[in-house]
Formats: sequence, structure tokens, C-alpha cells
Amino acid sequence: MDYVDLRPGTRVNVAPMEGDLGASFEATVRSVTENAIRITMPERGEEVLAIDAGQPITLFTSLHGQVYRFSTKVRLIETAPVEGLVIEPPAEAEKNERRTFYRLMTRIVPRYAAEVSRDGAESPLSENVILDLSGGGLQMQTLTRLEPGSKLHLVFSLDGDPLEMEVTLDVLTVNPPVRGARFYRLHGRFASVPRSEVERLVRYVYRQQLELRRKGVL
Repeated sequence: MDYVDLRPGTRVNVAPMEGDLGASFEATVRSVTENAIRITMPERGEEVLAIDAGQPITLFTSLHGQVYRFSTKVRLIETAPVEGLVIEPPAEAEKNERRTFYRLMTRIVPRYAAEVSRDGAESPLSENVILDLSGGGLQMQTLTRLEPGSKLHLVFSLDGDPLEMEVTLDVLTVNPPVRGARFYRLHGRFASVPRSEVERLVRYVYRQQLELRRKGVL
């Protein structure tokens, strides 16, 4: 990754490379130069990240439809004119297309799931469960028979997030029930979703991934 792609105002997640990686902190890029990146003091709710100069950190963000994750370290902790961190330019970054970004296995029952017709009418689906999530889409099982190209309206909750996700999904593939089963399994891609909502979902998936790694599951 060329770090100059980070621009003032870009939201990033920050996680210490030692200790509990199960939850990251959010910050905003303040400035970018050839020698350093300045970000606001990372926070999670009312909690401020406790960190020292020289400590390694992992930075995560999504830019231009791609997910970037890289390691760096804190050069300086600023207290004036505002609190924040000065971090080293990253030496190397891992870049993933959103379609290949980590897919989180889950079982979420949507509060609302419906097929949207061309005239905007919505027909509720029956017995739906989201099986996995990523930054770009999801896999779901349903009793309702659907066709590739269908458009769905979904509302569901994320564990630990007080706000529901409301998304539009373009159905890409549909697998019929296997022998002895009743459920169709579909894969879909998010469409017409505000960038802020997509980034909220990406951050959720990333936090869950960090927690699984901390527990040794990944």
C-alpha cells in the first residue's frame, strides 16, 4: 500500500500488537506526510487507547472498495494543540479485494428479510438465517425459492452493536436444497449501501476476526 492514499478525515481502526486484540479502537487521520502519519487519539466509546511511544500497532482501514491492514509503530504521543499519535509510515501492507476479505461464519436471524420486485413491492421470505458475512456480501439460507438476479431487503443486528444493519442485497447464486433438506442457500453482494454502513460492517467483521485469532481459533 502506498500510505499517501490515507487522507485527512479517513477513519481507521487501531489495535495494539500485544495484549488483547479482541477489540480495536477508532481514530481519524489528521495529516499525512512522507515521514509520518498523524491520527487522533484512538478511542472506543469513552475508553482511550493506553499506548506508549515505540509500541507496535496494527492499523486497518477500507479505501476505494479495498481493505488495507498494515503494521507500524507509534513514534510520538502528542498532547498539544490536540491529543493524538504520530505513527511511522508503514513498510508493507496487506491489501485484499473486498470480495476476498475475511468471511465471518455466523448464524444471524434477520429481523426482516424480503424480496424486492422491480416496482418496489416487497415479499417477505420464510425462515431465514445468515450463515456468513464479509465486507462485500453474505451467504444466507431460506425456505423461499429465489433466482439469481433477485434483490433482497435485509435488516439484522450485529452482536455488540446497538444499531441494526439495513442493506440491499443482489443475489448472485442460489443452491437448491440438498437431498433430505428444505433450505435454499444463496450468495449475495451488497448494493446501494451507504459507505458508512459498509465500513461499520467491515469493522465488525475485523473485530470478530481479531477475537478469533486471540483465542487461537484462526
